[in-house]
Amino acid sequence: MTLASPVLPPVFVHSGWRCSSTYVWSRFRALAGVRAYYEPWHEQLAALTPERIARETPSASGLRHPGEDASYLAEFEELLAPGGGVEGYQRRFALDDYFLPADAQDAAQTAYVAGLVAHAQAAGQTPVLACCRTLGRIDWLRRRFGGFHVVLIRDPLQQWLSFHSLRKRARPTYFELCQYVLLSETAGAEPLARRLGLPAPKGGDLARRIAAVRRRLKHAPARVSFAAFLAVYLLSHLKALPQADLVIDVDRLGQDGDYAARITQALRAGCGLAPDFSDCRTPAAHADAPAAPYRRISRQVIDALGVRAALAAPGPSALLFAKLSKAMADAPEPPASMRRQLFGWLAEIPAAVSPRRAGRARI
Repeated sequence: MTLASPVLPPVFVHSGWRCSSTYVWSRFRALAGVRAYYEPWHEQLAALTPERIARETPSASGLRHPGEDASYLAEFEELLAPGGGVEGYQRRFALDDYFLPADAQDAAQTAYVAGLVAHAQAAGQTPVLACCRTLGRIDWLRRRFGGFHVVLIRDPLQQWLSFHSLRKRARPTYFELCQYVLLSETAGAEPLARRLGLPAPKGGDLARRIAAVRRRLKHAPARVSFAAFLAVYLLSHLKALPQADLVIDVDRLGQDGDYAARITQALRAGCGLAPDFSDCRTPAAHADAPAAPYRRISRQVIDALGVRAALAAPGPSALLFAKLSKAMADAPEPPASMRRQLFGWLAEIPAAVSPRRAGRARI
């Protein structure tokens, strides 16, 4: 009698763009017995071909990723449909319904994710799905697929500066354009989106929607880009952190060897995988920040979204509050009057909340 292979629950790594998700994914990918899917919600999967897979490498991306010539997308090659594209993938999965409610029905998306998970499990491998487009749908995924959910978080100012540092000819980057699209289509954020000059959502093809925000905001100042980014950052993490089994502070991961070792131990205990982060190095802080009233923008975004109470609540949001507070303390904005204005407001939020009291998301 042959014993059936154990079913290996999936691991989901949820992240924003430019938040070390490619590095974390690569550490999972290096493990034996793991099938680590890179950006399985990315719109490029709709037209993926073997030739495109061969071209998509870190050395060709210009994104400062590790890995040199190893294709990001090799795990999808066996899943290509005869006419191109990953079997079951639809382009709308990328950014449509980014904040997907846990009880929403989406049979096509459910079948697509189930296919990725089953493909790995059928080979006796643990499926790892790492993506920058799932922070807002983490509870939807947990309800349908269970598994172990990891959330990455980074200093918001440095994360946004990483977007901005990739600009060419002063035009907004793909990452900035995605933030504009997401904010313009987020229920409850319409007043802020209109204030920033974002176009009204029209639905339809994602490429056309990205083109629309590019035309509207190609000359927008840095403060508009930062405000849109911060709004999506806050809403995403406020939804994701309470659902996380483990939160990884990627700023600490590359600076504190003991912390990196504890993260590995926590992953081993939580999902049975122990990626090695000993070679992680946090990039140097971006020295050239565009002139912008970062603290005032942060307060205005928080108030426009109505999330002050959520940030002040003890529990998983404590780390989010700590990240924002430190980023704003470090923001290159010298006027003392602005510092008093912002920090007087921040003082209204209880200082007792701490990342160590963040429930399941405890590291």
